[in-house]
Amino acid sequence: MTTEDNASFHRRTAEALQGRYSSSTQAPADWREALAWHWEQAGAFAEAVEAILEIAEARMTRLDFTSARRWAERALTLIERLDGEQRHTYDLRAYALALAVLEFGGQYREGLDYARRMLSIAQARNNNEATIRAYLSVGRMQRELGQLASAEVVLQQARNLAASDELSELEAEARLHLAKVHQLQGRHLEALQELQLAQEESEQHDGRLLLARVFSSIGDIYRILGASREAMTFYLRSLSLEQGRGSILGQAILRDKIALSRLAQGKTAEALADAQESLSLRQQINDVVGQARSHTVLGMILQQLGQYAESTAQLEQAVALEAQLQNPRGQGIALLHLGNAARAQRRYDDARSCYTRAIVLTRRDNDQLGLARALERSGDLALEEGRRDKANVYWIESLKIREALHHADEAAELRERIRSGHTPRK
Repeated sequence: MTTEDNASFHRRTAEALQGRYSSSTQAPADWREALAWHWEQAGAFAEAVEAILEIAEARMTRLDFTSARRWAERALTLIERLDGEQRHTYDLRAYALALAVLEFGGQYREGLDYARRMLSIAQARNNNEATIRAYLSVGRMQRELGQLASAEVVLQQARNLAASDELSELEAEARLHLAKVHQLQGRHLEALQELQLAQEESEQHDGRLLLARVFSSIGDIYRILGASREAMTFYLRSLSLEQGRGSILGQAILRDKIALSRLAQGKTAEALADAQESLSLRQQINDVVGQARSHTVLGMILQQLGQYAESTAQLEQAVALEAQLQNPRGQGIALLHLGNAARAQRRYDDARSCYTRAIVLTRRDNDQLGLARALERSGDLALEEGRRDKANVYWIESLKIREALHHADEAAELRERIRSGHTPRK
């Protein structure tokens, strides 16, 4: 069989598969995989990319992210073989899909690279809507990597461009993500203002998905400010919307947040039940990133209950999962709580090891917020060991970071530590 005959055979087979199964409810489970292969063998790369992207999107729907990533990367490889016009049809879609897989898996550095490629393509084509979406992607990745100043600039660009083009839903999305940056910067009033505007936009367009996320973010700010009852009000409103649309992932995220609010109110038994429910939901959908988060929350609650062995086991599992996922931010948070659990048992060498590992991680990744927390805890540990001078060294370095981040409340607490040599009561 000649090369031409071979290509014709594969094309006829692909056309037959598509004609027979594209609208059939009785199609074999893997028919699209066979379709993609035949299109590729036929040299029909545009048709192959279309089939591959549909496969990847279906895997995403089933939350099979490992497989979805393989297919998305295969699509990106084939796109390089398309001509200019064909490439324009698929490249942004493929990059967005690959980015979604990476973001869900906590692979923010790789995700940032894809987001920047999307931005370059969108700007080169003078496509404002695609540019806004790319700005949002870049800003989200930068926020997760602790690059807060850069994330703020990019998300403001997204918000302003969406406003000028009267793309109100994208403007609301930009406000939501900008609010999260302001929250991490300690600028809670500005965060609330952005969220209130996003809420108004979402309610006008009946955007329930975005509205659920806005309510959740408002709850986060109230919880950080110590208003756990007010936080619960917004979390429950968000949970109701997530339940209404059947989002297991959304419900799992809310259960963890509700657990932390109940913990702040001293309702440890209820908090434990919510955190266990979150972990169960995340296991149901194979959300490994979320499972790491749930193990951390469970460890915090079990520590409050004085169940130190169980707390340590949960937190060690969280650290292991975050390391497996190559998520330094999550690993640093879990290490801090693991150190806290060791401190509560007066296992000071173990606590120091955890805090030191967190400092190394956060310095390496330039995670200023995480570094400030790790230094503060290291200072608290040094004080407990009777090393006041060493404690001040840690606290002063943490204070400089908090002041640079404009975290007024945290900076005030650190100044009191340095002045009095006492940690504030919680």
